[in-house]
Amino acid sequence: MNANSINPPNTRPDSNGIGGGRLHWFHWFVVISSLILTFAAWFVSKTEIEAKNRLQFDRAAENVVELLFEHMQKYEDALWSGVLAIQARGGNISHGDWREFAEDLRMGVKYPGLNGIAVIHYVRPENLDTYLAEQRKTRPDFQIYPAHNRNEYWPTSFIEPVNTNAAAVGLDMAFELNRLTAGVNARDTGTAQITGPITLVQDAGKTPGFLFCVPIYAGQDKSDIAARRRSFIGLVYAPFIVKNLMEGTLQKERRLVSLSIQDGDQVLYDEQGVGSIEIDPTPLFTTTVTSELYGRNWTFGIASNMAFRTSASNNQPMVIMMGGILIDAILLTLFVSMARSNQRAIRMSQSQKNRARELETMVGKLARSNEELERFAYVASHDLQEPLRMVTSFTQLLEQRYSAQLDDTARKYIGFASTSAVRMQGLIDDLLEYSRVSETAEKLSSVDCANTLAFVKENLREPLENSNADITYQDDLPTVRTNPVRFARLLQNLIGNALKYRCEGVTPKIEIGVTEQNQEWLFWVKDNGIGMKQEHCEKIFLPFKRLHGNADYLGSGLGLSICRKIVESFGGKIWAVSEVGQGSIFYFTMPRKDTVGLIEQDQAA
Repeated sequence: MNANSINPPNTRPDSNGIGGGRLHWFHWFVVISSLILTFAAWFVSKTEIEAKNRLQFDRAAENVVELLFEHMQKYEDALWSGVLAIQARGGNISHGDWREFAEDLRMGVKYPGLNGIAVIHYVRPENLDTYLAEQRKTRPDFQIYPAHNRNEYWPTSFIEPVNTNAAAVGLDMAFELNRLTAGVNARDTGTAQITGPITLVQDAGKTPGFLFCVPIYAGQDKSDIAARRRSFIGLVYAPFIVKNLMEGTLQKERRLVSLSIQDGDQVLYDEQGVGSIEIDPTPLFTTTVTSELYGRNWTFGIASNMAFRTSASNNQPMVIMMGGILIDAILLTLFVSMARSNQRAIRMSQSQKNRARELETMVGKLARSNEELERFAYVASHDLQEPLRMVTSFTQLLEQRYSAQLDDTARKYIGFASTSAVRMQGLIDDLLEYSRVSETAEKLSSVDCANTLAFVKENLREPLENSNADITYQDDLPTVRTNPVRFARLLQNLIGNALKYRCEGVTPKIEIGVTEQNQEWLFWVKDNGIGMKQEHCEKIFLPFKRLHGNADYLGSGLGLSICRKIVESFGGKIWAVSEVGQGSIFYFTMPRKDTVGLIEQDQAA
């Protein structure tokens, strides 16, 4: 037999790229690319969650320090009110009057963590006998203690409530350097001061504490240190046990972080020790913050706790990873199955030429399967990058199809998810608008303010009708040169705020006006809403700075930030004047027509 007549089996790849039972390079490319996309999606998701958790921790750490500072400011206000009570009585208050003042403070209710409030009189040696005689009129056993060699006395004359602070009556703060230093600093600066770490005589536990004091002066002349020393008559102070202060001002069960405080090298407070069920032995995040507090530098050690770990738990990256690996395993299984099927088809073609037509049909089917599989691999990889978008769709689908099978709690949770998704979308839209305000140069044109207001009122027709609001504006509104779209958004945000923050049961009244001054247009939007403290009128223009929670008033916290950015892009400025319960007035300026040319030149440059 001629060897040339023997035909070797055909092992060349077929038209589908699969031959001899082996996978083609393209199939390995699909599998490997899918794996790479899976790991990329996992890494991006993991990184985003870590960044979100870090931001949450930073906010929690900032909030806990701010909360302590806010409470210290409240305590300072209470001390200064004591000074005013003494000065109102000519600088000499009686024990009974001081008790009455302390009771009016309602310390246990309004000032949690405040152990008491006391008066120290500054006594020179030549006045000591007179001072003691005066105190012993109502308290015959009054004594100044302990003895010391300083040529002055700083005794505690009154302290309330006296039943828990009796050991402090008559205590001379001049005997100990930390106490005296804070008193002298308060006297010389005329400001509130706190002492370094001390142990309060009334604290049976002997835990770290401090005194918070403010000065009392007899005269009005406090222009310099010499004048302050001449008119100095004493201190109003509050004793604090740091542990009690923390328990009164910071609620552990509502916090995501644990806290420790140091003054220099001395630990004032530490809840990060062993024994607390909230402490995370291996915290996810830690930070250290050093802040000046009334003459002392306090170092705050802040660590995430178990509540934070629970809230930060998110299995989305693992779901993405496992889902991607599962898809890759399915793809590989299908590819291998196809390769084996193709191998069997080739063998059948080699041994049974009469089945060539059937083999062609099978090969065509395999080709279509390859194409469908390639489309499937692309779609699967693409969908891995959009898991968040699916949350809203499937939540709505769940509510629509299975509403009758869900209990009230399940519906409430679905409502929470849907509302949060909508709020997130609104926040994203506001963020995009906020970021795009200054992306491109302003396109200026002549804008009729009256026409713009009519357009804005039409946009706000539903809230205007629902609230029966009364909007008035002057008849001679000018024509200004500005960007019409952003100018309309500016007015709509300000009027919308006036409608949102209205007083309950009161018909909203909104007044809009404009005048010319200092080469500018000065606009104002005045309302009769709930108003705010004037000290907050600058903060409200900061991104995400809100005075109310979403439970009270919905919003993203970016509306007024967008207003400020729009006004500044016009070359103007915006501010507010307000009073609680008396409404608010929002002012903003824009260049007048004769100054617009300069702005356009700047934009052209």
